[in-house]
Amino acid sequence: MRDLDARSEHTLICCLDWGLGHAARSLALARQLQHGGLRISWASSGPAAEMLRRELPDTEIHELPPYRVRYDTKSMVWNVARQAYFWRKTIKAEHRATAELVKKLGIDRIISDSRFGCYHAEVHSVFLTHQLHPITHFAPATTVYRWQLGRFDEFWVPDHPGHDRLSGKLSDPAGYENVQFIGPLPHIMPREGQPEYDLLALLSGPEPMRSRLEEIVVPQLESLAQSTHIVRGLPATAQSLHTSLDYTNFTDTATLSPLLTAARFVIARPGYSTLMDLRALNKKAILIPTPGQTEQMYLAQRAQLQGWAVAVMDQDKLDVEKALKRLMQSG
Repeated sequence: MRDLDARSEHTLICCLDWGLGHAARSLALARQLQHGGLRISWASSGPAAEMLRRELPDTEIHELPPYRVRYDTKSMVWNVARQAYFWRKTIKAEHRATAELVKKLGIDRIISDSRFGCYHAEVHSVFLTHQLHPITHFAPATTVYRWQLGRFDEFWVPDHPGHDRLSGKLSDPAGYENVQFIGPLPHIMPREGQPEYDLLALLSGPEPMRSRLEEIVVPQLESLAQSTHIVRGLPATAQSLHTSLDYTNFTDTATLSPLLTAARFVIARPGYSTLMDLRALNKKAILIPTPGQTEQMYLAQRAQLQGWAVAVMDQDKLDVEKALKRLMQSG
C-alpha cells in the first residue's frame, strides 16, 4: 500500500450504513492510518454505527442520517427508483452534517466510504470504493453516480491494480483522475488453534432479503451431516432462532475471527468486504447474491471463474448440499 498519511493530521471517516461491510473495511483502513500516528474521528448511522461502537467502545461515533436501504424486489432499477427521492434527501442531509463536523472537530481530510454527501469544498475529500463503474443497467442512474463522484478530490480502491483483481471491471480507473489502488482491506485476522468445523453461514444484507435467505438456508443446514454455525447478521438482542444448530445473532471482530478461521467452507453474500476477508483467509465459499444487487451478481460470477467459489444466482433455487459437493470437487 502506498503512503496514505501524507495529507492529514485529523481524518474523518464516514461509513455507509448498507450493512456492515463498509464499517469493516473502514476499520481495517483506520488501523493502517493510526499505525502512522494519525488521529481518526468517525461518523456513520444504523447497523454500521452500532458495529463501530462495539469495535471502538471508547470512541465517539458521530451520527449521520441513515439511508435505510431495502431490496424488496429482484429488480435493481425498481429498487433504486423507489428509494431515490429519500436517498437524495439523505445525501443533502449528510453533506450538512459533514460540514458541521469539519468545523466542530477541526478536520483536514475526509474519507467517505461510499457516502456521496460526505465531502467538503475546503477539505481534501477521498471516496473509498471498489465501484468506479457500477452495473446499473440504467443509464440515467450511472450518469448521476458519476456526477456525484465528481465532487471528490481522490478515489481509493481497496484492491490491487492488476487484471486479476478481485473487483474486476467495477474498479476500472478509466475516466477518472486521482485513482489510487491501496490494496485489499480485510478486516478479519486469522486465529490459530481453533477447532475446525465444516460450514459457516454468514447471513447479511438489507431486508427483507436477509430474512428470506435465512428461511431458505436454515432448514437445509439442519438436514446436513456437516457441522455448522450460523451468523445471522442481526442485533444481539434479536429474537431467538428456533433451530438445533449453533448460531450467533451479531458478531464483532473478536467473535467472528475464530469462527471464520475454523470453517472449512463458507456460505455468504458476495459483498466486497466479505470477499476480501475470504480471500485473505483462503476460504472457499458458496456465494448467494442479494436479489437485485447487480454488483454482487458480478462479483459472485467472477469468484466462480477464479475457481474458489460456487455462485448461486437465485437464492430461491439454492440447494446447499449440491453446491457444497460442487465446492468440494473444485479442488
